[in-house]
Amino acid sequence: MTGVSLQDGWLPTLLLVLGVVGAAFLLARRERWWWIWFVPVAVVVSAVVAWALGTLFAEAVIGQKLENTSDYVWLGVIVAAIVIGIGRCVRVTWWQPLVTLLAAVLVIAAAANQINRTYVQYPTLGDVLGAQSEYLIDGPPPVPTTVGELPAGPLESVWTPEGNISANGRVSPMTIPGTVSGFKAREAQVYYPPAYEATNPQRLPVLVLLAGQPGSPGDWFLGDRLQQVMDPMAAKNKGIAPIVVVPDILGDATANPGCFNSSLGNVDTYLSVDVPAAINAQLLAQTDHQHWAIGGFSAGATCSLQMATNHPDIYPTFLAFAGELNPSTGGSMQDTINTAFGGDAAKYKAVNPLDLMASKQYPNVAGWFVAGSEDPIFGPVQPQLLAAAQKAGMNVQLYTNPGTGHAWDTVTGGLAHVLPWLYGRLGITAAS
Repeated sequence: MTGVSLQDGWLPTLLLVLGVVGAAFLLARRERWWWIWFVPVAVVVSAVVAWALGTLFAEAVIGQKLENTSDYVWLGVIVAAIVIGIGRCVRVTWWQPLVTLLAAVLVIAAAANQINRTYVQYPTLGDVLGAQSEYLIDGPPPVPTTVGELPAGPLESVWTPEGNISANGRVSPMTIPGTVSGFKAREAQVYYPPAYEATNPQRLPVLVLLAGQPGSPGDWFLGDRLQQVMDPMAAKNKGIAPIVVVPDILGDATANPGCFNSSLGNVDTYLSVDVPAAINAQLLAQTDHQHWAIGGFSAGATCSLQMATNHPDIYPTFLAFAGELNPSTGGSMQDTINTAFGGDAAKYKAVNPLDLMASKQYPNVAGWFVAGSEDPIFGPVQPQLLAAAQKAGMNVQLYTNPGTGHAWDTVTGGLAHVLPWLYGRLGITAAS
């Protein structure tokens, strides 16, 4: 039951039907005052509150307003269910408040899932209920003390993993302390490809992925979405894939420190020093950073470009899924400068990717910019970033995922599209 989709199939339809039934009950009163003034006033109030939540509140919390008209409609439905539900409890018999509560919950659940379907945040019922993935293991497997020597060439052509290798990768939590940075990060998550279990082990390439804001490392694994992209590609290549490490870059789900070293936290040092040190110490990973890449979604995409421009020696390859034009901690650029750098614009420009790409050349950096074709906010930004990166000498490409917006299906579709290229870039297969 936990694997039932919230995106399509019978459950979203059932939720909508139950929501309509619940709404019908909430509205079912005959009194003149109910229809003459209460319901109209409730609708107007709900519309105003939905607008405020989708613009003012969203900009304050996540740094951008909601992009789709449908988001505001469904937010309005949620608010209306609460307001009308309260009114529905006036002058009624004892049992009606209980039924009203149930009806309001049905309406709210239906509307909330419609918003969820837009962003694909929770693909399945189990994700909402906190069910654990079948791929989950307790922690990183032991790192072998020695690995065999291999001849030069793509890893897939010179190494055949041996042993009882499973068809699917595994996922575990991983603690990455802010030893140097002092950044208090939440637990990271790691994907181990099937070949990690080989009895003749080899060090594997690394892909660091970052979630958006608000968010957490676990967002990459909801509905097993990362595994569903990585496992099929691994199956085509003897079970070989990058180790995927998803560290925390926020400290808290709603925090937004930005990937800087600033008064909000030393996230830059965390990603450029602490995370690589932990990967090298705890995982059987390639130590040559030509075999490392970094990527992310939304704020995580912005962060990945920051790492590629500020630390190209550590992260010479990046995948930016629907990133911002400029890094932001919420609000305008000036708000970010004020909040993170005490109003010092020079400090911001010294680490801002657009400024760096305008003044430096990055001939050894390569990457992808990805956005959904239905993303009206971040979609138009990607060609601007592409042009700036090309002028800076980067080997970069742009992919527009058809039919998706600023949502996780853009990420999974984009990752599946660029993964064959990434295999070549990281030395798993021959570069195309």
